[in-house]
Amino acid sequence: MSLKILPADFCRFIVVFLLLTFLSAPSGAQELPLQNGFAAKVNGEVITLAELTQLIDRQLEPNIGRVPDSIIELEREKMKPVALKELIERRLMVQQAGREGIVLPEDAVDDHLKRTVDRLSRVEGTRFSIDDYLFLWRQQFGESEDQLRKKIGEEILITELRDRKLKISTSISPRELRTYYRDNVDEFTQDGSVSFRQLLVPINDQDSPKIIKQVDEGIASGESLTDLITKYSNGPRAADGGLYEMKDSQLDDRFPPVPEVVRGLSVGQISDWFVCRGYSHKILLEEKIPGGPLNFSEAQGQIRLILREKLIEKKRKKFERDLWKKAKIEVFLPGVKISGTI
Repeated sequence: MSLKILPADFCRFIVVFLLLTFLSAPSGAQELPLQNGFAAKVNGEVITLAELTQLIDRQLEPNIGRVPDSIIELEREKMKPVALKELIERRLMVQQAGREGIVLPEDAVDDHLKRTVDRLSRVEGTRFSIDDYLFLWRQQFGESEDQLRKKIGEEILITELRDRKLKISTSISPRELRTYYRDNVDEFTQDGSVSFRQLLVPINDQDSPKIIKQVDEGIASGESLTDLITKYSNGPRAADGGLYEMKDSQLDDRFPPVPEVVRGLSVGQISDWFVCRGYSHKILLEEKIPGGPLNFSEAQGQIRLILREKLIEKKRKKFERDLWKKAKIEVFLPGVKISGTI
């Protein structure tokens, strides 16, 4: 696989892994030399310290460089039992999928990657390949292609298992729909939108400090960020002044910390410099349109989904509780206990 420099604002995070909540089986921390690399065993299968560290790093990544290192380290310690429980839950689900005879289709992972890359390409207006995506994933999270493919495969198995076990046939009455709307009317709003401009400078460019200084001087002298983007930005939309217009839900799909930075700005405010995907970024928020309320007719589809999810959640808790009861869980991190409730 050949590596190449990608457009700067390919900052979008699509692959989402399930964050399930399970009931923990009793398991006390056991002493084991950490150099053995074991964090836990699930029915005899090992969860390594490397897997645990990667998950924690991935969840902390949006805060790196924005929060003091001392706070990051404190959070890292706090997250160990939570992240380990997540990995145990995932392993239990994959094991159960195997017992149920669920098999991963031959091209399932490649199809998933292709759909992901197609969505990214449509949003960014630039054609990306699967190799581009795999390279960016490794650069962002330190995981190899094999590791990512394995996780996607597991996710597909878990999804199929959940679809089989949590299928709901119960109908939801009109009275239930209206009652939920009346009691929770503030929940139902239209998706808001944002418009922002983004200037990007590659951090590995030897002229990067000079360009950043020129941009800062231009802003201080009253030059518009739009003109500065046209002059200095290395992004694919530089010719258009780096303009992005999207729904709030689309903003959530971009690589962190772009969503957090955009949401933290007031209209007309320019962000400080921050690093994302190998580029220094500066963002100007041009417009923020909040979502509006929905009437019952517009909201009832969402309400039906919410009530179905509540029924599914009830089934999920019972199913996962049963998995934990039958499992043999061994935890090898001194001082870490997995205690949880569904």
